[in-house]
Amino acid sequence: MRPTITILASGTLGDVRPLAALGKGLHDAGFAVALATHPRFAPLVQAQGLAFRSIEGNPSDLLLHDDAALTFDGGVGRGVVATLRYIRSAQAIYARMLDAAATACYGSALIIVSLASCWGQLIATTFGIPCVWAPLQPVTLTIRFPSPLLPVTLSLGARARRLSYTAVELATWLPWRTVFHRWRARAPGPRHMSLDPFALARTSSAPFVYGFSPHVVPPPDDWPPHHMVTGYWFLDHPAERLAPEIESFLAAGDPPIVIGFGSMGGRRPRDDAALALEALRLAQRRGILFGSADVARLAAGRRDVLVVPYAPHRLLFPRVAVAVHHGGAGTTAASLRAGIPTMTVPVGIDQPFWGMRVAAIGAGPPPLPRRRATPDRLAHAIVSATDDLIRVRAAAIGRLIGAEEGVARAVEVVARVMP
Repeated sequence: MRPTITILASGTLGDVRPLAALGKGLHDAGFAVALATHPRFAPLVQAQGLAFRSIEGNPSDLLLHDDAALTFDGGVGRGVVATLRYIRSAQAIYARMLDAAATACYGSALIIVSLASCWGQLIATTFGIPCVWAPLQPVTLTIRFPSPLLPVTLSLGARARRLSYTAVELATWLPWRTVFHRWRARAPGPRHMSLDPFALARTSSAPFVYGFSPHVVPPPDDWPPHHMVTGYWFLDHPAERLAPEIESFLAAGDPPIVIGFGSMGGRRPRDDAALALEALRLAQRRGILFGSADVARLAAGRRDVLVVPYAPHRLLFPRVAVAVHHGGAGTTAASLRAGIPTMTVPVGIDQPFWGMRVAAIGAGPPPLPRRRATPDRLAHAIVSATDDLIRVRAAAIGRLIGAEEGVARAVEVVARVMP
């Protein structure tokens, strides 16, 4: 039996899909690969020819019930209270996840973890299994920019930038310290190792392969050599097609504006839809909105707007004028790859960082934070995104990303680490 690589993936579709692409690349290269993730992603995993291993419970689901947790969108005070409430609610979920993940990883030759599943480093160290980190956002300390997971600006000094990474690391694992400690007390292996997955990764010199483009975030020159940016990991389905109603809408006029808020869109869908609909009217542009049946009812009677629950970004984005979204890592990758202007309306986590990177490379206007977004401001941002210079720059970035072979480069790194 071939030794198995187990990938631990947690979070939303945007978190899991790139890791499924990496898993498919490893499978196609001849490795036995299992992807351990939440049950709702089982069809996605199995469609790539990968073994599916179940991890019950998903902390991301709790965020759908509180639009302030893990963000400062509703103010710092409300955000802190909501985040503490989320941490309390997620303790039991994390305990179940850790047990299930340990079972899934037992006997593996190699474990691959992302930022959302960084606790997998504890499992790898406990079982004596090599670990490779595969984050979708830069988490390696650098003085070139502050941590993408903190809402800070580039004007910070070098010392403050360093401290921002320490703060993020602590915030990522310390709330679950009790869960980690209890699991560690039941598990075999050394009893006195650190519970900090980042510290364990540094101690073991675990390789980091980053699933984003060096044309979007150039690798800082103060990163260690075993921390590498490979390019985006896209998962394309050749059989995917746009729905007939989308094809008809696209053919009926000028390229529309596509608006969607990804995983953040489930927190307050009616407010987001009302914002988007009025902004489109003020900008005098046709639009395609990602939304539910409730959103479709809000848009009833408007021939300039089509509401759909989903469409493959790979097929839709190249045929629209501007992509407006929350600035999640996966959606940003898709709109940049399409070579179209990107307009971000970030809520929290790493979204402000990606919005600033889009503006920095000239592929879109500056991000408009969701807490400051009004129909007037969003309409103005949509119009500014259609500027000729932005369109030319976005097209150039799209060609560069399209020429990358991110999965292939990541597979090469993993193959060198395999025992």
